[in-house]
Amino acid sequence: MFFRWQQFFFSFAILGPYMMTYAWSLSFWVRLCTGFVALSQAASQMIYYKNPSNAVVPNPANPFGDSSQEFIALCIASGVCGALFAAFSEPIGLLIIQLWGLFCIYSMATVASEHFKPLPNSAEEVVMEMFRFDGVEGLLGDGQSWNSLMIVCCILGALSILLFLSRLLCRPPPKLQHFLAGLFGAPVGALATVQAIYFYWNSDGSEAPLVYGMVAGNRARWCSDPSSCKIFFCTFCILNIVSVITQLLIYSGFKEYWSDRKYAPVPFRHPRARSVSFSEVNGDTEEDDETWDMGCAPDEGSETWHMNLQTPRSCWIFLTAVVTLSCVASVCFTYFVKWASNTATQFLVALMYILTNAFCLWSIIEFFLLTLWFHTIRLVCGMPPLPKRNFREGLDRPGRTCMAYCLLSKAPQSSEECFSTALEAHLANLDPNMRITTSVVSVTGSYELVRLELDLRDQARDEIRKRLHHEMQVALSSTHIEAEHLRSHLHLHLSHISESAARRVDFWHSLLDPSRGSPQELPRRLTSIIEEAAAHFIYLHRTCKILKKPGQYQDLMILASTGNNQAYTYLDTDYGKDGRKKGSECFGFSGNVAMENLGAARGTCRNGNAESNSALVHELERRGMPDVELVKQYGSDPKNRYFYTMVLDSDTICPPGSIRTLIESAEHPANRAFGIINANLAVDYTANDADCTWHMWRNALMEVSTVNLVRGQFWIFNRTGFYGKGLIRNEMYISRLIGSPGRLVEALPIDILSHDTVEAKLLQPAVNVNVTLYEDVARNPISALSQSTRWMFGEVKNACYHPDGSYRGIISLLTMIYAGLVECKPREKPWIRWREVPCSVSAEYLSHTGFRLFHAGPGILLVNIATSLLAFQKFGLELQVLPVVGMYAFLFTVLALFIIPKGFLMFDKLPSLNLGKWLLCTGKSSKIGDGEFSSSEEDYDQSMIPPGARIVRDEDSDSEEEVEEEKLDRCSVLIRQLALALVEISLSILLFSPELIIGVVRLVRGAWAQVKGKPNWQPQDAVEKEIQQNLSFVYVFRKTWLVFACGVAYLMYAIVCRMQDAVVYLLIVSWIMYPFTTYWMCLPVPEGCKKSFLWKWVMDVKRNQD
Repeated sequence: MFFRWQQFFFSFAILGPYMMTYAWSLSFWVRLCTGFVALSQAASQMIYYKNPSNAVVPNPANPFGDSSQEFIALCIASGVCGALFAAFSEPIGLLIIQLWGLFCIYSMATVASEHFKPLPNSAEEVVMEMFRFDGVEGLLGDGQSWNSLMIVCCILGALSILLFLSRLLCRPPPKLQHFLAGLFGAPVGALATVQAIYFYWNSDGSEAPLVYGMVAGNRARWCSDPSSCKIFFCTFCILNIVSVITQLLIYSGFKEYWSDRKYAPVPFRHPRARSVSFSEVNGDTEEDDETWDMGCAPDEGSETWHMNLQTPRSCWIFLTAVVTLSCVASVCFTYFVKWASNTATQFLVALMYILTNAFCLWSIIEFFLLTLWFHTIRLVCGMPPLPKRNFREGLDRPGRTCMAYCLLSKAPQSSEECFSTALEAHLANLDPNMRITTSVVSVTGSYELVRLELDLRDQARDEIRKRLHHEMQVALSSTHIEAEHLRSHLHLHLSHISESAARRVDFWHSLLDPSRGSPQELPRRLTSIIEEAAAHFIYLHRTCKILKKPGQYQDLMILASTGNNQAYTYLDTDYGKDGRKKGSECFGFSGNVAMENLGAARGTCRNGNAESNSALVHELERRGMPDVELVKQYGSDPKNRYFYTMVLDSDTICPPGSIRTLIESAEHPANRAFGIINANLAVDYTANDADCTWHMWRNALMEVSTVNLVRGQFWIFNRTGFYGKGLIRNEMYISRLIGSPGRLVEALPIDILSHDTVEAKLLQPAVNVNVTLYEDVARNPISALSQSTRWMFGEVKNACYHPDGSYRGIISLLTMIYAGLVECKPREKPWIRWREVPCSVSAEYLSHTGFRLFHAGPGILLVNIATSLLAFQKFGLELQVLPVVGMYAFLFTVLALFIIPKGFLMFDKLPSLNLGKWLLCTGKSSKIGDGEFSSSEEDYDQSMIPPGARIVRDEDSDSEEEVEEEKLDRCSVLIRQLALALVEISLSILLFSPELIIGVVRLVRGAWAQVKGKPNWQPQDAVEKEIQQNLSFVYVFRKTWLVFACGVAYLMYAIVCRMQDAVVYLLIVSWIMYPFTTYWMCLPVPEGCKKSFLWKWVMDVKRNQD
C-alpha cells in the first residue's frame, strides 16, 4: 500500500477521543500527542502560505506536488519536535494545548460566522482562495465578522502566554492548570475526531489530500457544501460538550479512586514532650511518658522542603540543550524516510522509527552534553567539594550516627561475610566520643542462622577488644611525647601492629588529649572506651520482613530517633495480610524466627513443643534485647538521640574516616537541605586479586578510563540520585517518608523494590566526591544479568504505581488475563497510600535515568530491525539513504559515547581557572562549596604519614611483603588512561552489542515478573555460586544460546539478502561470539596476566584515584 498523507489523519480516530477524555490530566502522553498534532498541522499550513505558487495536485502520494518529500518530512519533523518539547516540559505542553485549542475554536467559529460559505465555482478561484495570503487576515479568515472573534482569541492567547511566563515568578495552582488543560483540550480532541471522521468519509481520495486538516486557513476546501459543513460544525460542538462532561466524570472518578489527599511532610519532634503518646495511638490504656509532639514548625513550610521542590536554572538550560539537539537529530532522521511518490512507507511505522531514533539519540546526546558541560564548568568555574566541618577530634552531639548493615541471610557464609565487613567498618570509623554505632539489622528467619549471627556479634566484640587493647599499649607508651610530635609517633608505632591500626591514629590521638582527663585516669578511661566501642557493635533482629530493606532502616530510624520499638506503620488495618499488627515489636525475636530446621536437626517430626520453642526464643531475647535497649536508651533522650543513619548493604566496605567525613558534610549549615549525603561507589578489585574474573577486570577498566560525571550531574541539578547507600538525616526522613503515629506518610508502597527512586525525590541527595565506598560487583555477565533484571523489575513496578506510568496499562491488562487464566481469580492489589509524590523537575528527570538506560538496548535493536529488515525489504518503511544510515548512526554513537568523552580525559588533568566566584551568582553549596572555588582534591593531613614510615599488612595477611604505593603524577595517569581507553572502546564495541538482545530479555523478564507477581529468575548470589560449581563452556552456552541463535539467524538473513553493511556484520559477529566472550569473562584472570602492563596500569590508576 502506497503512503497516503491521510494516514496521519486516520490516527486521529484514536488521538482525538484520547485527548477528549484525558486532556485534564496533562499527562506525559497527552502532552506528547497534542504537541505532535498541533505542530505538524501548524507546519503544514505555513508551508502552503509560504509557497502559494505551487499547483494543487490531487494525488494522495504527492500532496505537495514536486516538493512533497521535503514538505511532508518537515511537517512530521515539526510534529516530533513539538511532541518532545511538550512532553519534556509541562508548562510548554499546557501552552500548546491552550493555543491550539483556541485555534481549533477559531477555525470552526469562523466557518459559522461566514454562514458556511460554499466553495467558489471556478478552479482558478479555488486556487486563489486556498493559496491567498493577506497577512494575518489571510491566515485567520477574510470575513467581516472575524474581528471581534479574533480579538477575543488574541486576548485568551495572550493570557495563556502570560500564564506560561508567570512560571518565572511563581507556580500556578495545579488545579488551575488541570482545569485549563481540560477546557482547552476539549476542542483539540473534538477537532481531531472530526478530522478523522472527515478523512474516513473521503478515504477514496475524491476530495484530494487536505494536508493541513480542517482549520481556518483551508475552510474553502473542506467547507464546500453547506449541509456537510454544518454537520461538521455541529459535531464539533457536541463533541466539545461531551468532552467536558466526560472529563469531569473521569476526574471525579479518579479523585474518588486515588483520593484527593495532598502529600505533605509531617512535623517531627522528639517524643519526650507533650501531646499524643505512642501507647495511646497503639490503643494501650497504660500511662506512658513517651510522646510525640506535633507542636513544632511544620517541615512542609520550611525552607529545606521548598528547596527540594525547586529546579535550578542550570537544569533548565541543560535539559533545553538536550531537547533541542535531540530535535535536530530527529529532524535529520525524518528526512531519511521516503514519504512521497511510489513509497512503501506507512505513516505509523515511519513515525515509530523516528520516535525510537529520538529516544536513543536523547540518551547519547545527554551523555555527550553532560561530559562537555562537566569539563567546561570545571575548567572555567571550578567544582569545589561540599563544604564540611572538622570533627577529627570527635563528633559533636548532633552528629550521632548509626551505621545500618541490612542483612537477609540464607546461608552461614552470608552472615559471616556481613559481620566481617561490619567489624572492619566499625574499627575503621571509631569515634573518640563514641557517637558512631555499627549495627547489623537482620531479617534472617532461620533460628540456626539467627543464633549464629548472635555468636558472630560476640566474636566481633571480642576481636574489637583484642585489637584495641593491643593498640592501647602503644597509646599509653606515648604519653610522654610532645603534642606536636604525638600524631607522627602514634602513626609510626601503630603501623608496626597493622595497617588498619595505623588508620586509627586520629582516634587515639584524640583520646590522649589532656583536656579529656588526668594522665592518672588514662588507663581506666581508655579501658572504658574500649568496652564502649565493643558495646556499640550491635545486632538488631527485625520481627518481620515488611518493606524489605527500607523497612529495616525505617524501623531503626524510629527506634534510634524516638526510642519507640512498637510498630505504627504499614499496619494490617490498612494493608490487610501484607501489613503487621499495631503495637507489635519492631526489633526482637517474637517473630520472624522459624524453627523448621531446628526440628529437623533434632530428628523430631514437628517443630518441637511450644515450651522448648519458647525457651529458645527467650534465650535469643536474653542475648539480643540489650542491643535494642541500647539504641532505645539513646533514642529516648532528645539530646543524645541518633540524628543520622548510614544505610549500607551487607557487602559495603567503609574505608577509614569515610563516615566521619560524610557527617562533617551533613553538619555544615550550607548543606542542611540535603537529606542524603552520598559517597562515590566503587569496587575494590585488589582485595580479592586471586578471585578476580575478566568481567571484574573489564569493570575496573571502565572505571579508570572514564571521568566521574556525578560531580557534573550534581552541579547541574543541585542533587544526585540515590543508590541505596548513603548518610540519611533521620528527622527529615521520618518527616517526609514515614510520618508519626496518627499522621502517617508512608511514601513508599509496601511492595516497592526501587525504593531509592522515591527517597531521592523527597530528600534531595548530595554527593561528597572525596569519599568512596566499596561494594561487590557481579563476577560474570550471567550474574550481572540477574542483578540488572532485578533492577528492571523495580523500574517496571515504579512505572505501574504512577497513574501516568508507561507500563501501567499494558501490565494491568496482562495481569488481568494471567490471573483469570492461570490463577482463576482476580489478583488482589496491595493498597498504596501515595502513587506520586511532589518533586522538582530535576528530581523527576533523574528518577527516570535507570528507565532510559534499560530501554536503550531494545531501542537500538528496534532501529536496527527497522533499517535492515523493514526498510531493506520495504515492509512499511522505505529509506532514501539506506546504506548510509547505519554507518553514520554507528559512527555518531561511537564518537558521542566513546571517542570524544575519552579524549576529554586530558581536560580533567588541567587546573581550573576558578572564576566561579565572579561568574556565579548563587549560594548553592553544590556550585560554590565553601566559597573557595577550588577544584582540587581534598587536602589530607600529611602529618599522619611521616616520611619513611613502613606500612605492613595486617597480622592475618598471607603476605609479609612491604607495600610500596607509588603516587602517579597527572601526566602518567593521563597517558595510562588514554591507552586504556582505546582498549575499553574496542571491548565495548564487541561486548556491548549483545546488550541489544539481552536488554529485551531483561525487559521481558522484569515485565513478566510484575504480571506474575513474583520474580522468575535466580538471584545474583545463587547464580554466582552455581557458576563457580558448574563453570564450563556447555553451561555458559545453555545460558547464552538465545543471543547466539539471533546472531546465526541474522547472518543467514544477511547472506540471503546480500547485505553489504559493515556495521550489520560487526553486530552479527558480536552476537555469535557472545557465548565465547561470556565464557572468557567468567574465567579468573591468570597469574601470568596480572604481571602484564594492562593489569598493572589499571590497578595503578585505580589506586591513584582512590
